[in-house]
Order: sequence, then C-alpha cells, then structure tokens
Amino acid sequence: MIVTFGITLVIIALIIICVTLLRILLQASVARKRRLSGPRYVDELAFWNVRGVRQAVQIRGTDTGNPVLLYLHGGPGWPMMPRAHEFQRAWETMFTVVQWDQRLGGKTLAQSGIGEEAPTIDGFVADGLDLVAQLQARFPGVPIILMGHSWGTVMGIEMVRRAPDCFAAYVAIGQVSNFMKSERYGYETVLKEAKRRNARKIVEALAAIPDYGQAPLVPGELVAVRKAYAKLGFANRAARHGLLIDMLQGAFRSPDYRWRDLTALVNMAAQTKAFGMSLAELPQFSARTEGTRINCPIIMVGGQYDLFTPTPTARAYFDTLDAPQKEFIEVDDLAHGGPLEKPAFFEELLRTRVRPLVDHVARAKQSPSHS
Repeated sequence: MIVTFGITLVIIALIIICVTLLRILLQASVARKRRLSGPRYVDELAFWNVRGVRQAVQIRGTDTGNPVLLYLHGGPGWPMMPRAHEFQRAWETMFTVVQWDQRLGGKTLAQSGIGEEAPTIDGFVADGLDLVAQLQARFPGVPIILMGHSWGTVMGIEMVRRAPDCFAAYVAIGQVSNFMKSERYGYETVLKEAKRRNARKIVEALAAIPDYGQAPLVPGELVAVRKAYAKLGFANRAARHGLLIDMLQGAFRSPDYRWRDLTALVNMAAQTKAFGMSLAELPQFSARTEGTRINCPIIMVGGQYDLFTPTPTARAYFDTLDAPQKEFIEVDDLAHGGPLEKPAFFEELLRTRVRPLVDHVARAKQSPSHS
C-alpha cells in the first residue's frame, strides 16, 4: 500500500513538472512571435487604480505616437487579454492597443476579488471613462479609438454617448441592441435550424421554452439557448473545442497569465454575479441610447451567423443613431467570435477603414476651420 501510494505521488509530480515545462515552452514561443522593437515601442502590463479597484491593463504597440485603441471585451467577465496574442500583433503596428480585464474577469478578478459592490452597467461605464482619462494623461494629444465586442458594446455606446469628445471613433463588433427582441430572434432562428438539421435533442430542449424572449428571462433557459447557438455554429465558427476550452488553452499559452489568473477564468461565483447583472439590466438597455446623437464616427460590424447579437436587430438599432459619420458592415460567415474568428478581416478593417478614418478626424481637428 505504501509503495503504491509513493508511486502515485511520483507520477503526479512528474505530470505537474511536464505540464509546467510545456507551459514555459509555449509561453516562450508566444513571447518570441509577438516581440516588439523600435525606439518608441511600448509593452506594459500593470494594475491601474480604476475607481478604487486595482485592474489589469496591458499596453502594447510599436510606436507610442500611433492612435490608442482601447478594446472592451465581452462577458461580463470574459477577458480578451489571454487570447489577444492569437490575433493582435498586426494591430500593434497601427495602434497602441490597450487590453483591459474589467471587474469580475481575468487578472483583475484574481488580483482584486469579486468585491461586495453590486455590478451595474453604470459602474462599468464609469470604470471605462476613468481608464480613458488615465490613458489621455499617459498619451497626451493621441487620438483614442474605442472598440467594443458583445458586452463591451454596452459599455462602448454609453461611453461615447457620455463623453464623445474623448474618442476619435467607436467600433462595435456585435452591438448589443434591443435585448429581448434579439433573444426572441435568436431563439426562433436556432430552433428553425435545429429542425432543418434534425437535431432532435436541441429541438426538444428549445420546444420546452416556447415563450423564450417574450417573458422575463430565466437563467437556465438562456443557457440552453446559448448552448444551442454554440452547437449549431452561431457562436464562434472557428472554435476548436468550445468557447471555454479555447479560452483556457489560449490563456495557458499566454505569457501574461499566471496560474492563479487561469483559475479566475472559471470562477463560478464571479460568473454568477455578472450573469445576474446581465439578466437584470440588459432587457432595458436599448431604451437608454436608441435614437441618440453620438458625436463621433461609428463603425458597426455584424456577423451573418451571429445570434448572440443578431445583425438584423443590431442594424435596426444602428439606424436610429445620429452620428457625424457611420457605417454598418455585415460580414459573411462570421458568427460572434470577432477577431478570434476572422483575424484577417479585422486586421484589414483596422488598416483600411479605421486608421484612415482616425487620421482624417485628427487632421480635421487640427485645421484652422475647426478651431
């Protein structure tokens, strides 16, 4: 018995050593591929005091004179920082890219905990505007672009509505709009597709909630619909092993994430708290900004197969907004994965549309007629 126990301990120790060595090698490979150089490059990762909470902020770019691009991740609590190495290197030649792990997510959660304060949309927006003010001080006179994805667009549209002068442009990927209409549209679409594919288990699960999106949302029902989206290709069509496993694999390779940061990605207490806020506040969200004047250029991107933030409802919402310049782009064969799903498209978008737009806005502000 003692010998068997000793052998078991040795095997466990060897597994831990092998996994640790594998992670070190993978992290070193990522670090080599994304190494920055040049007289004005920036590569920083630190905890910033954002409204009294230490929050993880990463800043990377080849030239600090480039415009700043602040990426607002989805969720809440679903950070992009651990997977940014999969697509972001090309962005860093055009922009100084800021990845921020918001409250209840990633490195910020690991560092600062869940906290006792109840999360709200207004609280996240206030965090975002505080961070922007600090970025303006860190990069004086440099234009700032706000890019939101999914939940990040809830914050994003509110931030540009409240402080449009802070931003050269707003880029939305999967804009959250009329939440209940979107949920109903997604439910009807995925049910129709499940029937077409004869996916009987999915059809049975969805048929059991016929009023979905027309009555107050129940957490278990929303999860069932989201699972159907993922199984039928309406989440991330490039996902290899599912959204969570892909996230953990990306974080495992990331030089920016420590072991305890990995555990924060599966912190169910934080996820439950964020989920509760979403169900409480998102059904009323669109009424806050629908028909609003947004005094900065807007580019919205919608995916052909996105049912989390369906393109028809996002476009209808977009049509109500008044902005000095706005464009809606529908992307074929894109679901809800954003740059993780179609990195080449988003690199091209930033290179050919966003950067020229920001340069034009900057020149216009410097012209004598503007002053």
